[in-house]
Order: sequence, then structure tokens, then C-alpha cells
Amino acid sequence: AAKDHRFPTPAPADVKDIVAQVSLLRSFADISESPLDWTPGLHGIWYSDGQQPQLVYLPQAVEELCRDDPDNAVQRILSMVQRRASSDAEEEDFRLPEGHVLYRFETTSGECPISTLPLLQTRTIVDDHICQLLFLKAARLKLNGAVGGNDTPRFALLSGTEKQLGRAMIVPTEGAYGDFEELFHAELRRDPPKGLQQVRRIFVISPVWDCFIDGCGIPEQRCAWYGNFALDIPLLEELRSSKVFQVLTVDQDQRERSIEALLPFIRGCVAQDQKFTLVPILVGGLMTEKAQEYVSLLSPYLADPENLFIVGGDVETLTETFDWERLSDLSGGPERFMIEAPKFVNRADQVVPIFSALELFLSMLAAAPKREEFLLTRYW
Repeated sequence: AAKDHRFPTPAPADVKDIVAQVSLLRSFADISESPLDWTPGLHGIWYSDGQQPQLVYLPQAVEELCRDDPDNAVQRILSMVQRRASSDAEEEDFRLPEGHVLYRFETTSGECPISTLPLLQTRTIVDDHICQLLFLKAARLKLNGAVGGNDTPRFALLSGTEKQLGRAMIVPTEGAYGDFEELFHAELRRDPPKGLQQVRRIFVISPVWDCFIDGCGIPEQRCAWYGNFALDIPLLEELRSSKVFQVLTVDQDQRERSIEALLPFIRGCVAQDQKFTLVPILVGGLMTEKAQEYVSLLSPYLADPENLFIVGGDVETLTETFDWERLSDLSGGPERFMIEAPKFVNRADQVVPIFSALELFLSMLAAAPKREEFLLTRYW
């Protein structure tokens, strides 16, 4: 901001109050052969010579550039692209040189304090966690503990009845520490769920292992990546602004293993070159009143087929013994899925509801728009 000649240099005391608009580009589509197939205001335009981007217009930039003549916005932007591609080209005959590409895209926007931008960090898997993981896998091999060899289901797929698109995967909370990856990936290779190729955002909901959290926790502002997975910065900032989520400290986030244990399952759900962002949510000590707030915030995201949920939980509890009628009963709220546990403060005989990650997800599912259209379609 200090080097931008369009504005005066901000005073040091003002820097903390300056807010940047952050736009996450998503839903890219190649329109090189159909350059009129985009909508000003909804789509942005990305023109590349095949090696480097040459022009990028965000949706709001398109609206600003064409404010005087919005009806001809498409032609005006395409003329700019045409002139950048070839100064000799006729404007009415839009044609790109060989190897050049024109994309349309959509954006998700949010605000981020300038003071945090230079400090964005990648959350890495520390050496101690890698050693623990290798030790446990070696112990399982030595004991010939092929976990997937029994008849107990470890995974479940939740799909929407319309087009049978996959919406959620229930996976063991042990994740990579339980040596379940091959069982998971083999089933997805055998019969890939529909719709995974259109996923642009993945929620990972897991119970905490290594730190205490009062309610649900999300990464702090400075964390932008989990390993090779980009975090959904605008959405996480929106969740933080709700003041409902506990924001993990750097130390808590680095010590906590539960989310990283589930990351190998994500790689089996998306293509190698697929673009998506990650929303990690840790579930700690959670009571009814607060659970309802999380349900209200998160359940609407189940309606969008571009969102996929990876949820750590015990799939066996969802088989024959599970009372699915609770999903259609709106009278009880989240407490329908709660497990009673002793309350150790004041009265030992009093019980209070305690949530797990799976119970929170079931409550979200019960409150989701068109919840009757969701079904568990596969166990393995």
C-alpha cells in the first residue's frame, strides 16, 4: 500500500485499520471457442497466451470499466482481449492465436486486514507427527493388522437423490493413523461417486485430539495453507466474524493432528489438477445451545453440490441400529443426536449432552435445505 502511487502513504498508526478485499477465483471454464458465453457482473475474464496470464478482469472490474455502456460490456472486454492478443486483428472477428486461452471465472470475496497479509503461513506436518504415523503403521504391519479385512464398515457416502451427486464422506477419525487409505481409495477407484469433479470447496470436520477447544475451532487469520491445500480465506474470515468459532493459536494448530490425519482421504476425492479450497473445522467440547449456532451457520453449505464434506466419525453407528427418523423430526433440534456423559462439576449424577464431529454433521444434515433429498448410498 505504501508503494501504490495512486494513494498517499498511510501513517503507521493507520495501517492496522486498512482492510483489503480478497477475491478467491473459482469455477474456471474455457470459453476460447465460445467467447460470448459469460455474464458481466457474475463472471470475470482471464486471458492467457498459454504460458502466462496477459489480462485478468475481476467481475467488479468489468462492471467498473463498462459502467457507461453496460449493454455492450461483453464486446468491449473482448475487444480489449483482442487488441492484447493481436494488434492487427479485426475487432468484429474474435479469434485467438493458436495456444492462447480465454477463461471465464467466478469469485468469492471477503475482507482481510492489511496488517495480516504479509504474515500468511503454511501449516506444515511436523516431524514428530510423521514419526508417530510411521511407528503406528509399522506396528500394524508387524501384527498383520489389515484393518479393512473385517466386515465392519469404515466409510459411508452421503449423496443427494437428484443425480446421485456425492455430498459427504464419513471416514474413521484415526485417518492416516489407522492405515485406512488404501481401503478408501480402492473403493473410489472401483466406483467413483458422481459429481466429485465439480467440487470446489471441501469442509473437513473432525474431533480434536491434542488440544482443548470450547466449541468448534478454525485456523487463525495468518494460516493460508494446510500442506499443499489452500484454505478458503474469505469463508474462514466470514466464520471468524460470527464470533462463534474459537480461533486456534499457532501452537494449538501445529500440535493438533486430527485434520492432517484426514487429508489423505481428500486426495482420493479430487483429480490431481482439480482446483478447490479447504475449510478445516475442529469439534471440541460442545453443548446444545452453541451447537445450534454452528448448525445454523454451516447447514446451508450442504445445499451446494460444489461443497464436499469429509467428516471424522464411527460409521458403524449409522448402520442398522441408527434411528434415521430423527433426521426428519424438527421438534428436538441438535439434542436428538447427543450422547449423554457425566457432568463432573457440581452434581456428579447430572448428565449433559456432548457432541462429536459426526453428531454435529448429523444435526447440520437435519437442518439442511431439502434434507429429505440426502441419503447414505454406500458403506464399505
